[in-house]
Amino acid sequence: MKKTTFLLMTLLLALLVVSPLMAQEPVEFTRFFGECEDEYGDITDLEDVSNFTGECSIIQIMTNAYNEQFPDNPVDTVVTGWPGFTELNTRLAAGDAPDIAVLHGIRIPNYASRGLLTPVGDVLEGYGINVDDFTDAAREYVSYNGEIFGIPLDLHGHLYYINLDLWEQADMVDDEGVPVIPTGWEEWEAAGEQFFDATGLPLFEQPGGGEGWSRDWMALVYQQGGSIEDEEGLPIINTPEGAAAVNLIIEMYNGTFASEDGSTNTGEAFSNGETGSHRNGTWTVNYFDAQAADSDIPLSNFYVTSFPQFFDQPATWSSTHAYIIPLGVNADSDRVDRTLQFLAFMNEQNGVWSYTGHFPVNQSFIDSDAFTSIPHRNEYANFSDEAIPMPRRGWVTAFEDIMNEEIQAAVLGDKSVDIALADAQSRFDDFVAFGQ
Repeated sequence: MKKTTFLLMTLLLALLVVSPLMAQEPVEFTRFFGECEDEYGDITDLEDVSNFTGECSIIQIMTNAYNEQFPDNPVDTVVTGWPGFTELNTRLAAGDAPDIAVLHGIRIPNYASRGLLTPVGDVLEGYGINVDDFTDAAREYVSYNGEIFGIPLDLHGHLYYINLDLWEQADMVDDEGVPVIPTGWEEWEAAGEQFFDATGLPLFEQPGGGEGWSRDWMALVYQQGGSIEDEEGLPIINTPEGAAAVNLIIEMYNGTFASEDGSTNTGEAFSNGETGSHRNGTWTVNYFDAQAADSDIPLSNFYVTSFPQFFDQPATWSSTHAYIIPLGVNADSDRVDRTLQFLAFMNEQNGVWSYTGHFPVNQSFIDSDAFTSIPHRNEYANFSDEAIPMPRRGWVTAFEDIMNEEIQAAVLGDKSVDIALADAQSRFDDFVAFGQ
């Protein structure tokens, strides 16, 4: 009898010990940005910017710092492939949703419309997250039908990188060494000839393939006051503005503004001093900073600003990363609470994330000396005002694949501009009608 009583008391004690541990199962955080735990897994210092070498290192260090400060509510990271939705869809289909996922904001309506995301607008204030401090673009990206379904991580998009040494050689900087940036295609075309005469290099090397053309094309459409969606949110691709944008892309390959065949790696050409400028994303600011600091690499001095204005008004393509809670509309409140504790910390550290080069989402940080003191940030402060968000429609998920293919066909001469845009319009119409 005593032995039985002892065993029952031992089992009861074990259950009392195990139950709290089970209740504190780590919050599962799924993200892309790469795997770098081996290199950065032990770093928790959010003040040492020398460790901020890119998206992976920064998101890893932010998560490490949280786990160190809040050991009673730990977070486990699961790294997925970019852009993350394939793994998320698989988990949702299996009824095994992670607590948090990083998702591009354009995809939020696809999930929120099916009740797969947890609305958080009514509770964020209780966690110290001020939605009124979000920039308008950032807040719009995480909203759907008047409700907030995520916490924006950044606003990212295309920037324009300038080799200052080469521009100075071409007498295209002012007395303070700031580049004199043309406006409108005629000015750009003349600048290309001036630059080529002085350096023997193209002013603005263009890609030799279709990757990224869709984003440039979109920017050029909006620079003309056009749009890629109508009032009902349906795609409008085959337009006069669309044709003018493709024709300008083709005209850029004129041998002086850009080489006639383009480059298979425009980023490498820029680092090697083989072109005067280069279009790339917010995510490469720190990369080129590191390149410029390397004495073995020709690039030594660069300037970065928003995407060039070739038509009547400035505009550049943009997107966003966001944290979402894919636990559905009737999620367990305790699970959501533990998740939001982590996300409140990550939002508080949005300034750390801005070291990626992406634009922060909290206006108070954008207005602070802490932001403007980061190298190059003053140079592309115009980005947030000129950034055009991608339409948040289902058909936009096919935008880059379709437009890159059709624009490439026009650039290579396989199709006329009119036929390429007509084919693109037809493919988008089919996507809207049939979902593929």
